Amino acid sequence: MLLETLDTFLTHNGSWARTAEALHLHVNTVHYRIGRMELLTVRDLARLDHKLDLKAPLLCR
Repeated sequence: MLLETLDTFLTHNGSWARTAEALHLHVNTVHYRIGRMELLTVRDLARLDHKLDLKAPLLCR
Protein backbone atom coordinates (compact mmCIF):
# COMPACT_ATOMS: atom_id res chain seq x y z
CA MET A 1 0.00 0.00 0.00
CA LEU A 2 2.95 2.35 0.56
CA LEU A 3 4.22 1.83 -2.98
CA GLU A 4 0.78 2.44 -4.45
CA THR A 5 0.46 5.64 -2.40
CA LEU A 6 3.93 6.80 -3.43
CA ASP A 7 3.29 6.09 -7.11
CA THR A 8 -0.04 7.92 -7.03
CA PHE A 9 1.50 10.83 -5.11
CA LEU A 10 4.26 11.23 -7.68
CA THR A 11 1.83 10.80 -10.58
CA HIS A 12 -0.29 13.63 -9.17
CA ASN A 13 2.76 15.91 -8.85
CA GLY A 14 2.85 15.78 -5.08
CA SER A 15 -0.76 16.84 -4.57
CA TRP A 16 -1.99 15.56 -1.23
CA ALA A 17 -5.66 16.19 -2.05
CA ARG A 18 -5.60 14.62 -5.52
CA THR A 19 -3.70 11.59 -4.20
CA ALA A 20 -6.24 11.13 -1.41
CA GLU A 21 -9.10 11.45 -3.88
CA ALA A 22 -7.55 8.97 -6.33
CA LEU A 23 -6.95 6.39 -3.61
CA HIS A 24 -10.24 7.08 -1.77
CA LEU A 25 -8.35 7.96 1.41
CA HIS A 26 -8.37 10.78 3.92
CA VAL A 27 -5.61 13.30 3.22
CA ASN A 28 -4.10 12.61 6.67
CA THR A 29 -3.62 8.98 5.65
CA VAL A 30 -1.70 10.11 2.59
CA HIS A 31 0.47 12.37 4.76
CA TYR A 32 1.17 9.45 7.09
CA ARG A 33 2.05 7.03 4.30
CA ILE A 34 4.30 9.49 2.47
CA GLY A 35 5.98 10.32 5.78
CA ARG A 36 6.64 6.60 6.30
CA MET A 37 8.13 6.33 2.82
CA GLU A 38 10.39 9.30 3.52
CA LEU A 39 11.58 7.67 6.74
CA LEU A 40 12.13 4.27 5.16
CA THR A 41 13.95 5.57 2.08
CA VAL A 42 15.72 8.52 3.73
CA ARG A 43 14.40 10.77 0.96
CA ASP A 44 12.69 14.16 1.15
CA LEU A 45 9.82 14.23 -1.34
CA ALA A 46 9.89 18.02 -1.37
CA ARG A 47 13.12 17.72 -3.40
CA LEU A 48 12.93 17.01 -7.13
CA ASP A 49 16.05 14.82 -7.19
CA HIS A 50 14.64 12.64 -4.43
CA LYS A 51 11.33 12.33 -6.27
CA LEU A 52 13.21 11.16 -9.34
CA ASP A 53 15.20 8.66 -7.25
CA LEU A 54 11.93 7.06 -6.17
CA LYS A 55 9.97 7.39 -9.43
CA ALA A 56 12.56 5.60 -11.61
CA PRO A 57 12.23 2.19 -9.88
CA LEU A 58 8.44 2.52 -9.90
CA LEU A 59 8.53 2.92 -13.67
CA CYS A 60 10.63 -0.25 -14.02
CA ARG A 61 8.23 -2.55 -12.13
